[in-house]
Order: sequence, then C-alpha cells, then structure tokens
Amino acid sequence: MRGLWKVRYAHPESNDGHWEYLIPHRQARTETVARAEATARHNVNVARLARPQWARGMEVQEVTFRPGVLLRERALTWIALQRHGAITERGWPLPAERGAIRQDDWWRSMVAEEREELRGRVQGFGVTVADAVGWPASRSAKWAVEPYTDRFGRVWWDKVRAELHKSGMSWLWQTPYGVVWVDRG
Repeated sequence: MRGLWKVRYAHPESNDGHWEYLIPHRQARTETVARAEATARHNVNVARLARPQWARGMEVQEVTFRPGVLLRERALTWIALQRHGAITERGWPLPAERGAIRQDDWWRSMVAEEREELRGRVQGFGVTVADAVGWPASRSAKWAVEPYTDRFGRVWWDKVRAELHKSGMSWLWQTPYGVVWVDRG
C-alpha cells in the first residue's frame, strides 16, 4: 500500500517471527508520530498475550514510509525547501508562521542552488533504507551492514539508519517522495 508508515518489530534473540504495524499518513505525518503510534499498538497487543515477556523484548527493526509518488527530483526539492525553512516537520507553515522568511526571487535561487548541490551528492534513493543504501547489490553495502545483521540473517535497518546519522558523513532523509541518502563530505 502507498501513503502509509510500516513499522516492523522483531525479537533480537529469536527468529519466531515479527509484527508489523501499518499506520496511514493521515494519522501519523512524521516518523516520530508513527513510531509512537506503533509503540502504543504494540503495548496493547503485548498486554493481551499469554506470554507477554516474549513480545516485550521486541525492538524496532525497520520504519518505512510507502510514498504515494516515488520521485527523486521531488524528494531533493523537498529537502531543499525544508533546509530553507519553507517546510517544517509538521508540513507547510501558514504565512503568519513563516516569520521573517520572505520567499522572493533571491530565496528561490538559494533553494534551486541547494537542490543542484544535493543532486550531485546523492548516494542512493528508494522507498526503504535498504533501497537507498543499495542492499543487496552493492558489495560495499554488504560490508557496511554486516555489523547490523543478526545471526538469523536479518538486517536491523533502524540501527543502520542511526549509525549513518551518528557518523555525520551522510544523511538519510525521509521525504514524502522516498528515502534519499546524501553524502555530506
């Protein structure tokens, strides 16, 4: 399905299966809200189990937004607009909320320059983190995700994303048009 968040939970110590929660974008406009909604649903489901201790140990394996439209250029434009204050985490601000940001010709040229600069630094693009990183086709991607692969062969994409952000050398941007991996160096 398109236009929804998919949050996958799995247990790091066993391969007994996984739980997926699908949350429509109308209900959760950001990843943070989607995670909170999935956590609430997971806690309700765990409370109903006969063996709740098994499910309490589950962790988020992957958070994915399935966009309605998958377009790299729109994703780059979204990032440029967000970096220049036109889009907040809640979406497009009202004119009164914009404050001192004037969207004149100079500002538009700055956004266009940012988009062009981003275009030259894109490392990967896709629906999921796995798509953006190039898994499994790229040999370097296999080496890079090896520390985040458990003994059952599952890659913990949530940890891969956190490591990419922690290193500071690249970003993974979740946009309404797909995931973009941008090199900062």
